[in-house]
Amino acid sequence: MSTFWGAAADEVPASDPVRPTGWRVFLRGLALEMEAQAGPAATAAVLRGVGQQMARLMALPPVGSMEALEMEMNAVLAEIGWGGVRLAMNEADRCVVLTHTGLPRIGSAGEPAGSWLAPVLEGLYQAWMGQQPGADEQLRARIQSCGSAITIRYGRL
Repeated sequence: MSTFWGAAADEVPASDPVRPTGWRVFLRGLALEMEAQAGPAATAAVLRGVGQQMARLMALPPVGSMEALEMEMNAVLAEIGWGGVRLAMNEADRCVVLTHTGLPRIGSAGEPAGSWLAPVLEGLYQAWMGQQPGADEQLRARIQSCGSAITIRYGRL
């Protein structure tokens, strides 16, 4: 299943009024305007909420291991063209470290440049982790670093 993120122009029927380029331009304009109107903190809060909504719309089945959870997450991420994630337990910090690669970029929007959608991942992963059996409502997903990979820590603040 192609998405507007990864679809080539020839994969979208000419009669389709929503061309992939149009969505990219719209999202770039949205990113710039949200940053200008609301500022970075409010924009990040809205994007985290969007990620939580996405997790509800694309709920994962309950699984019994981190390996299975990683597989389920990657299946959905591949379906929407949003890259992939690797999960690792950090015993010393008592948290799960999620390393995400291949997040679509909205031009250079975000700080650092190209990371505007990173807060969506915070909401998405927090909600997905919270959907699993025995999830602790006190645990939170927070970005630790952004670059070619986005590292998110899921644990107590």
